Amino acid sequence: MNSNSLSLIYQHYLEKTPFRKQNEHTYMMLPEAGNGHIYRVTTYSGIEIVYSHIQYHEPYPTNFASRGQMIELQFALSGQRHVNIAGLDYTLPSGRGALIFLQDFKARFHPPVNEQYQSFALGIPVSLFNYAASQLAARHQAAIEFNQILKGAAFHHFGFELDHRSIVMIEHLIKDLKSVHRSPLLMEAAALEILNRLMIQLFDLTPMPEGLSKEDVRKLHMARQILESSMIDPPSLIALSQKVGLNDFKLKKGFKACFGTTVFEYLRQIRLDYAMKLLRSQESNVTEAAMAVGYSNVSAFSEQFFREYGVKPSSLKKVF
Repeated sequence: MNSNSLSLIYQHYLEKTPFRKQNEHTYMMLPEAGNGHIYRVTTYSGIEIVYSHIQYHEPYPTNFASRGQMIELQFALSGQRHVNIAGLDYTLPSGRGALIFLQDFKARFHPPVNEQYQSFALGIPVSLFNYAASQLAARHQAAIEFNQILKGAAFHHFGFELDHRSIVMIEHLIKDLKSVHRSPLLMEAAALEILNRLMIQLFDLTPMPEGLSKEDVRKLHMARQILESSMIDPPSLIALSQKVGLNDFKLKKGFKACFGTTVFEYLRQIRLDYAMKLLRSQESNVTEAAMAVGYSNVSAFSEQFFREYGVKPSSLKKVF
């Protein structure tokens, strides 16, 4: 199936829902059904980037069927929607994500009523997924492919918890979706990074650096998650090594081998990424953003920010 077919699946689905096209990238819910919007961008390679922020006033089940094939990365940000796909009940709770595979399917969607529902999705062309999977899996002598995953079934999914890095990247993409100054190329790059990150995680395709066992790599991923969830007050290197059960030498060497950066550089990067999100959304001023990500010295924060992004944090309003 080509990317045009994927775009048509999304278009046909939207035509079944109580939304009307407001402009090229925005769909508005009809007032009699509820309120809210769906934002949608199709990138050059055919990736569908879709954000929904809606609330139904009354039950509005939607039936949809397609003979096509599709892959979608779904992220439930608030609320949850129940779906019956090919006779199977499927629910994605808030704070969870899923990589779903569909072909020749029938679905009935049951959105929540009188509850804010926010979701983000990346529709992935099957050819793009198969290419990425073949490249990632080659190092592991594994075979991952759309037809092999479904084995003739209509539906299959892999669930996962949303981690901090993915949430930050999704929030950036949502901001871009709503902006008239969006860059589809940069949005595609971010979408590909999210896809690559989750494919490595879900299919256990992390490169195995020399001298590290599979258990070591699992612990290194745990260390990364700890850093992401405690960037305001992160543990020391020794404390982090104790938390994950690796000595500090293996933690430092293994982290660099697995993720291509040091522990401290990774911490700096996620802090600055989150600060960028706060400043772009105008949720915080420079001082508040610096404090929110663990910098007690605003001048040091501004210097690091400028070095990373080439723009002063105080100038972001002029840029965005």
